[in-house]
Amino acid sequence: MFTCAVVDDDYSSLELISEYIQLHPNVKLVKMFSDPLLCLKGVNESLRPIDILFVDIEMPNINGIELARLVRHKVKTLIFTSAHTKYAFDSYEVKADAYLLKPFSYLKFSQTVDEVLQEEKINFKQYITHDFILIKSKRYNAKYTKVYLSSIIAIESQNQEVKICTSDDVIFANHSLSGILKLLEQTDNFVQVHKSFVISQNHIKGIERKYVLLTNNLKIPIGRKYKEFYDKIFK
Repeated sequence: MFTCAVVDDDYSSLELISEYIQLHPNVKLVKMFSDPLLCLKGVNESLRPIDILFVDIEMPNINGIELARLVRHKVKTLIFTSAHTKYAFDSYEVKADAYLLKPFSYLKFSQTVDEVLQEEKINFKQYITHDFILIKSKRYNAKYTKVYLSSIIAIESQNQEVKICTSDDVIFANHSLSGILKLLEQTDNFVQVHKSFVISQNHIKGIERKYVLLTNNLKIPIGRKYKEFYDKIFK
């Protein structure tokens, strides 16, 4: 099941899209926002990326195009919903996956969602199985390096690359941290605890007030924006 969020300052549009999401068998609604600034805060503070974000364009304080630029790294699929065609070109500058012109029927909504989900499933299968991920790395003169999920202890963002600490190795990947999160989001074992760190719950040795101690004795700080981590661990 793919997660969805909607932001629209028009309540009738917000309710209609929410109803459409509830009717679709492969997606579920996790967030609704009538204020784009609250959407910005909610998406950026979320522990996991949103699978699909439906964004209206003409909204107060910040328009949908600007909002998309600020949250694109936390959104897997971006679909704009607008009553105007004039923003179509701007939408593709922020790598929108689709553009729904209001008013649209449930049939049009469903067809659009099915198309983006099918593409997402194909892309996802290219990189991940149940046991490992394939990451871009310069090691071994190979295009991709196989990394077993069970071996990953922590992932750290370092400037323009990502360091993956495993049980027996350290691998430097040519990915952003958000890119690695997209590869891992269909698993339940990984959680972001700091803007620069993602850890495996299977390798937690202990938890202090502001730190997590891992099985390789690495001590990871818990960022103030990631307090949801406690709820995820102790639910």
